Amino acid sequence: MKKVFYLILLLISISTINVNAANYELKELIPVNVKTTIVTNNFSYQSFCYSDNGLEGENSHNNAIIFENIKNISDKELPVSISLALFDKDRKNLSVINYCSVKDKSSNASGTKLKSKGEMPYSIEVDKSYLPEDKTVEDIKYIAILSDNINCNSETLLDYAGYPIEDISMGKNNTLDDDSQYLIKIMTIVGVVLLLLFLYNFMFTNAYQNMDGSDVRAGYRKYNKELKKERERELKKHPPVEPEPVKVKSDKVIEQEKQAQNEDKSGTDLHNLYK
Repeated sequence: MKKVFYLILLLISISTINVNAANYELKELIPVNVKTTIVTNNFSYQSFCYSDNGLEGENSHNNAIIFENIKNISDKELPVSISLALFDKDRKNLSVINYCSVKDKSSNASGTKLKSKGEMPYSIEVDKSYLPEDKTVEDIKYIAILSDNINCNSETLLDYAGYPIEDISMGKNNTLDDDSQYLIKIMTIVGVVLLLLFLYNFMFTNAYQNMDGSDVRAGYRKYNKELKKERERELKKHPPVEPEPVKVKSDKVIEQEKQAQNEDKSGTDLHNLYK
């Protein structure tokens, strides 16, 4: 009988421990004051919840997301970072918060970094500045973890206000940090300046007049004409000399043939034969 009694007590104690705890995944709505643990590629957010009772002490007037523990499970030191969304009772988005500890000026834990495998309790205060003008912290009834914000972006987005969680297409770790955004802006400005310089040179100068090769072809034609004129001038100054005929017979043989033609052949036997 005692064993049955102890078994009942054990079951009751198990059922009452972490009565508010539940298991949730990324991009899944988590009700206010319900604790859960979510693990990403870089952090383990352990036993956290959005508390509408706020923090203890002087900041008790502000609501907060309270983590019993955040563990850095990566192999390098990282600032505490997370991307999360706030929702109202109708499950419509209020705002998206990209948080990074090294850019948080208000928190007592600002500038915090976790060494590899390091862990610590943490909290992020949530006040009116994170919400649209017509909303208050009392409107927050759900939160959802979107990513671990490994790029350490730091901004509050109202672009998704009024949308359900399914329509928030913020993929994991797809946000750019401030340095990357600044570099993209600089590259864009440089590209525009180079394009304007090219258009100016192309339209108002001769820098690109030979781009299609027409000037090269015209230059060759002019050069060939000049060569032709030069050859004609040389022929006029130095006309070609006709070559002497090639002698097949020597001068002596030619002289003998001429003498033979001039001789009187009337008395020869050949002449008398045809006579």
